[in-house]
Amino acid sequence: MAIENIWIIDSNSGICIYDWCTEFKEKTIDEQLVSGLLLAFRSFSSEAGLVDISAIEGIDRKLAYQADDRFIIASICHTNDYEPLVNKTLQGLLADFRKKYKHLIDEDSTTDVSPFRTFHEDLESKLEGTTATRSLVSLFAGGIITMMLVGVVFVIYFFVNDDINILLPESGGILSLIIIFIGYFVSGVIGGLIAGDRKFGIYSGIFASIPITAVFIGILYSEWIKINVAAVVINSLLYFILFILLITAGGIIGGYRREQRHLYPFDIEEEYEE
Repeated sequence: MAIENIWIIDSNSGICIYDWCTEFKEKTIDEQLVSGLLLAFRSFSSEAGLVDISAIEGIDRKLAYQADDRFIIASICHTNDYEPLVNKTLQGLLADFRKKYKHLIDEDSTTDVSPFRTFHEDLESKLEGTTATRSLVSLFAGGIITMMLVGVVFVIYFFVNDDINILLPESGGILSLIIIFIGYFVSGVIGGLIAGDRKFGIYSGIFASIPITAVFIGILYSEWIKINVAAVVINSLLYFILFILLITAGGIIGGYRREQRHLYPFDIEEEYEE
């Protein structure tokens, strides 16, 4: 689950009218304590001019919150979560809550919080599919997919290289290299998306670059015995640096896009088994 707790607070009355906790986590936080904390913190932030603060961060969790003209919605989520995505998720949940209980809100009937318990199903449905796992499995999957896509790029290159050189005898070689470099970059982007975030995108790019460079050099210098060994070593190093830069740059962008679209999950079941 991407989010452990949700609280919705009526800022008019200062009452927490709705609270939710994931089924894997024992409810230990007093909702009225959260209500008092957020109301006091928002008041302090306003007085101090800290208007852009929307989260209080810990080591691996953070208290994120959003507010409209009347309600505050707060959550406990992963500290690495992309802040605009968290804010959008909370704003969407609050909009759904207001729409579902519009008649009660318009009548100012928020002192009895029991009717709001029916929002559990809506909330869990809204959070379903919002997470993406980041693990060694996703990292290696990203690296392997990157290598496979680079292999496809090589196949395309060998099929079109002669035609390009015929059509563009003076610049065909350069264009062919550009196609390869773009292919490497795009492969890195897709690998980063699968890996899950920017850090894993870098790792998957490095993991993929080593065998890719080895294969490339092996093909390029198939008659390496006839070539100066020093030149082979220097060129191999230069190609490796170029490839790793292209692929990891793509991995960073792909990983960043994944961060923008999916929250980090908590492995709460495993935590409580321990």
